[in-house]
Amino acid sequence: MRYIAAIDQSTTGTKAMLFNELAQPVYRTDMTHQQYYPQPGWVEQDGAEIFDQTCQVLAKCLEQVDAGDVLALAITVQTGAFLVWDKETGEPIYHIIGWQCNRGDEICSRLTPQQAAMVKEKSGTDPSSYLPAAKLQWMLENIEGLREKAERGQALFGTIETWLVWKLSGGKVHASDYCNASITQLFDVKGLCWDKDLLELFTVPQAMLPELKNADADYGTIDVPGLPPLPMTGVIGDSAAALFGQRCFSVGDVKVTYGTGSSILMNLGDNPIPPAPGTTTSIGWRMGKDEVTYVWEGTASHTGAVVAWLAKDLGLIPNAKASEEIARTVPDCGGVYLVPAFTGLGAPYYDDKVDACILGIRSGTKKGHIVRAALDCIAYQVKDLAESMAQTSGSPINHILVDGGITHNELVMQFQTDLLQTPISRSDVEESSELGVVLMAGLAIGLYPDKDYLRTLPLGHDTFEPKMSREEAEKWYEGWKRAIRQARYQG
Repeated sequence: MRYIAAIDQSTTGTKAMLFNELAQPVYRTDMTHQQYYPQPGWVEQDGAEIFDQTCQVLAKCLEQVDAGDVLALAITVQTGAFLVWDKETGEPIYHIIGWQCNRGDEICSRLTPQQAAMVKEKSGTDPSSYLPAAKLQWMLENIEGLREKAERGQALFGTIETWLVWKLSGGKVHASDYCNASITQLFDVKGLCWDKDLLELFTVPQAMLPELKNADADYGTIDVPGLPPLPMTGVIGDSAAALFGQRCFSVGDVKVTYGTGSSILMNLGDNPIPPAPGTTTSIGWRMGKDEVTYVWEGTASHTGAVVAWLAKDLGLIPNAKASEEIARTVPDCGGVYLVPAFTGLGAPYYDDKVDACILGIRSGTKKGHIVRAALDCIAYQVKDLAESMAQTSGSPINHILVDGGITHNELVMQFQTDLLQTPISRSDVEESSELGVVLMAGLAIGLYPDKDYLRTLPLGHDTFEPKMSREEAEKWYEGWKRAIRQARYQG
């Protein structure tokens, strides 16, 4: 049996997996890394820690089989996070700045309406403190000596796949795939290149940027003591990788991946349509000679993170898995709404001045109501983004594919399909992002002949159908929108 290994470097941890040639997962191992919050709204991680954990989980994974049977390493990562490192020492100059971090807000506020329009036209999204460009400018302005190093090419920039490829290749390959590059706000989504006007606007030296490569390109060979010299290929950001893993190859296909945050993607084909409110227009993947697939992506910043907050920080539940049982002790949220604006209110509202809050608490409110409200807010955030896509495209979303850890929560899945009034199909492979890059790698190395063949590989789903009336669903959703208005008023 032959295998492809995959690394999934996510917001909260790093996972290694092995898939056999039928694209079935046969082994996984993971580690959790530290999160840093130096100021309210700032989110950081340690790049050195993440690389070390990547090597550890990959080594453990490869121990399970004969290394000669592993054909390649594929990589998928959290999008929007990035770091800058010293080319000579290979050490990070600063922590990874997480995608949830809003420290670029002041820089975005400096932009004139004309500059903001240019950013949207070229990058596919409105200026955002959640994307790397403004935060990279913050680094260049606030870290002594960094700009001079960057201009000399001594300081290298990269989203997380770039960092991992650079380190795993022994510093030989400094490259980004088009998917991750397109979410930096430094990239022209139509011209498929780093954009000189955006670089000038955000004062980013060209010399620090990586080479651009297709998802199925050659990313070099592993050159790290203790690891075999596997070829690296199949590199895509996590959300788009999940879209590929779900075999959403047709225009209009929609999937949701539920994680720490949750993303909803719609396949746009080869047409970079301007983004729906609350979404970005970015590249899902570029492969082969000239195949480019664009996507709309909307991201809910705090979904699984809300459940983790209830467990780890509040101690309201013993662990995330207990959330469904406790939420089922009440028939519904009892009018309680949780607005998870922990780093400001995210898509599609984008209001950094709003704080997280719980609204509608009364004397009869029980723990179950608050836990239920926390689970409900996951579905509401996805509903906000799906609504935006449907209204902008002019076409209803008739079916959604879902994956990710939260999909095991039957209560959330049923409430989600009720809110959307649309059937949703849950993949029996939780790790759709890893599956997506493994399929891409398999195409790259010739293990699989084409995308049509990928559709024949086994991938099961179970489907949730709406049980709630449209009128009742709208009643609950109106309550959510009222809670959003109250939270913004208090902010």
